Amino acid sequence: MNALTAPPRTHIGRSDDLPWVEVADRAGQVQVKFHGEDREVGPWVMQIRFAPGYHEPPHWHDHDTVYIPTRGAMNIGQEGWVRVGDVRWVRAGTYYGPEAAGDEGCEFWLIAYGPPGYHSDPPASA
Repeated sequence: MNALTAPPRTHIGRSDDLPWVEVADRAGQVQVKFHGEDREVGPWVMQIRFAPGYHEPPHWHDHDTVYIPTRGAMNIGQEGWVRVGDVRWVRAGTYYGPEAAGDEGCEFWLIAYGPPGYHSDPPASA
């Protein structure tokens, strides 16, 4: 078996084989590559790209999310800067932000423990 042959029930994909897709309501500012099999049943593994200076408003997700920056940097509200080499884990229901891409923009992997869901109003427990 060569290094790129996956045993049954595993998947090996190449990021370069997927196109960047514009996020409709953030056209020109946010692009995504979805690496999961299905957006409804997962897995929820995405590459996300923010344009230089892009600001994502405060929000929260339905499930834990892990961020792994791969290019540039992002400032996240009171948390400060997240850069290449960092790993950021956010518990479900945590209201945070805004997220602000640095001068060169940023790219990161987002891995969610379920459909991430996106909510701009603070959760009832915040």
